[in-house]
Parts: sequence; C-alpha cells; structure tokens
Amino acid sequence: MNNSKISGIKVTLADVFAPEKINGNSLSVFSDFHELTSDEMLLLTNELRHFESIFLMGIPENNHVRARIFTVEEELPFAGHPVLGLGAVLHDRYGKTNSETWHIELDSGIFKVRTCRKDDYFSASMNQGKAKFIKTLDTAETEEILSCLNLHQDDMSNLPCEVVTTGLPYLIVPVKSGIESAGITVGNFEERLQRHGAKFVYVLDTERLTARTWDNSGLVEDIATGSAAGPAGAFLLKHGRIAVNSNTTILQGNRQGRTGKIYVTIDNHDDAIVSGDIYITGDMTFR
Repeated sequence: MNNSKISGIKVTLADVFAPEKINGNSLSVFSDFHELTSDEMLLLTNELRHFESIFLMGIPENNHVRARIFTVEEELPFAGHPVLGLGAVLHDRYGKTNSETWHIELDSGIFKVRTCRKDDYFSASMNQGKAKFIKTLDTAETEEILSCLNLHQDDMSNLPCEVVTTGLPYLIVPVKSGIESAGITVGNFEERLQRHGAKFVYVLDTERLTARTWDNSGLVEDIATGSAAGPAGAFLLKHGRIAVNSNTTILQGNRQGRTGKIYVTIDNHDDAIVSGDIYITGDMTFR
C-alpha cells in the first residue's frame, strides 16, 4: 500500500455495547482518506485487528453518510456494532444538539441511527426494520449443525433452529444448556451454513439470554453482535419468549473478559430496534 495513501488517515476508537470504557465490542472508525480500494481497506482493517472496522466515505450532508464495513477477511453488507459506533462518532464530531438522527448508507440499505450524548458516553439506537425468516431446519439438519458446534440434542430448548435476517442472515441455534462449551469444530462450517442461506451462526441461550457467535473458522469470537440481536429479538417474539415493545437485554463477551450488553425491542410494527451505549476512547492518525 502506497505510503502517501496512508498518511493522514484518521482512526477513532470506540467501545460499542459497553457498560464502561475498555469494555464491550471495540471498533475502529476510519476517516479523512482519499481514494482507497477494497483491498486497501481490508489491509487497514487487518492492521488494527478489530472484529470489524467501518470506513466513513466523506463527511455527512444533512446527517446522511455513506460507509463500508470490513472484517479481517471480507467486506460485509451490514453489521450492527459498526453502524451504532459510527453514529456515536458522527455525533461527537458533527453533532449540534444532545440528540441527533443519522442516516448511514450501506450496500444493503440506509439505516437510521438515533444518538444521544450522555455525561461521558453516547447511547445509540438503530431501526433494523422487519426481520425475515428464511428457513426452519428439520431434525436431521439440526442434528448436523449441533454436531458442528459441540452441542447435543439435550442442550436444545424446545424452539427450532431458524435462519433470520435484518440485513445479515444468522442461523439462530436456541439452547437451554451447553453454551459455555459451544464452539465451531469443523473446517467447512461456512459451507454448511450457506446450504441454509445463513452467513453466521448465533447460539442463543433462550433462558438466560446470553449468546455466542464466531467467525466461520471458529478462531475469533465476537463480543457483541448487533446484526444478530435484531433477528434474535424477532425470533424470541415469534416464539412467545418476549412481548411486543419490551426492552430485552442480550449479553455476550464474558469469555473474552469483556461484557457486551445489547438492548433489543420489537415494536408494534414488527421493526427490530437495537441499541447500546458507546464510549469513544481515542483518536490516532497514520503517518
């Protein structure tokens, strides 16, 4: 990558879905750059090694911005914690009042993010729209997935495995036990998910409302997954585990020594509202 393209790029660091600083899901927000290719954005994402990074494509016009999201492996059409984190960074940098509304445009659509400035952090919420239920796994398909996750039929709750999306399709695996020992145990897990129309898996303890998800190699576990929380909330509502307009908290990340606290509400229009607290922790500039 050309040194002249790196020089001057700004990175803002934020902790998303965090109960305090240096907690929750860390995020890098790249800005103040000129033309960058997709490969160069991927290289920069790998430089910081966060689970995801988001690139701000220009400055907001009427609180509307274009952005792109990358993991260390690929670009994503949507992800929750980068969108909410970007909303907080935009508010910190450009906000004029205590409450702002941002329209963040991704390849998968335009997402409305509402942010509010608190004492030393921001709260942010995003309407992910109506969830789509893509597929319900049958008994044989469920058993195959469980075997790939070090889970057993006895660990399952009485709910089915379903693929649900609000922008990124997740296979939700509802359990009542075994989440502590769950993990991806096969090398071709991504291929198996694709057969069902899913991009990632979300193991959800439907009694304690804790969850786990990983990259598809199983090597990196995510701390808080906003793009899965919307589908999870819709799943729980469909099966009578939560009520319309109730504020549900999903916990992740304790196995990484961090706490991800995600709030999800399914409103009376069936829209998934995902929210959390964001702490902006610092800025750096590439030389």
